[in-house]
Amino acid sequence: MEQADVARLAAIIKEDYSPDRLETGVSEPTLVEAEDGFKVLTLPREQMFEPFRSLHLLDAAALGDLLVVTFRWDDGNDDGTIFLLPLDTRDVELDMDSDTSVTTFVDHHLTWTLGGPRESWEGTRVTRLSERFAIVRPYDQRRRR
Repeated sequence: MEQADVARLAAIIKEDYSPDRLETGVSEPTLVEAEDGFKVLTLPREQMFEPFRSLHLLDAAALGDLLVVTFRWDDGNDDGTIFLLPLDTRDVELDMDSDTSVTTFVDHHLTWTLGGPRESWEGTRVTRLSERFAIVRPYDQRRRR
C-alpha cells in the first residue's frame, strides 16, 4: 500500500470515528433526515454496538507504512489508559479506487480488533508499556488471532 493511501485510511478513521460523528446528540433512537434526503435511525452512543460505543478516538495517523490509531476506551470503567493500534500496511492489498472497499476495510479493521468488551481483546492482544499506556495488536484475519 502506498503511503498516500495509508494517509487516506487515517483521514477516514478521523472522520468516521470522530467524537462529532459518534456523539449523536439524541437521548433515544430517533429518525433523522440525512443530507441526501434519506431517513436514518440515529442511536444514542450508549446504545451503539462496539467499538462505536466505547472507542474515544484521540487521533489516527499515517507514519510511513504504518497506520496508527490512538484512542481511549470508555465503557464506564475508563482507567485513563491510552491505546495505540498500529497496522503494518505493507502487505495490505486494497482497491483504493473503491470507496466501499476502503470504508469497509477501515470498519472491519477496527470492529474485528475492538468489537467486543475490552476484556475480549485486552487479555490476548494488548501489551502494556506502562500503567496507562498500551499497544493493541490488530486482529489478523489470516492467522485467526
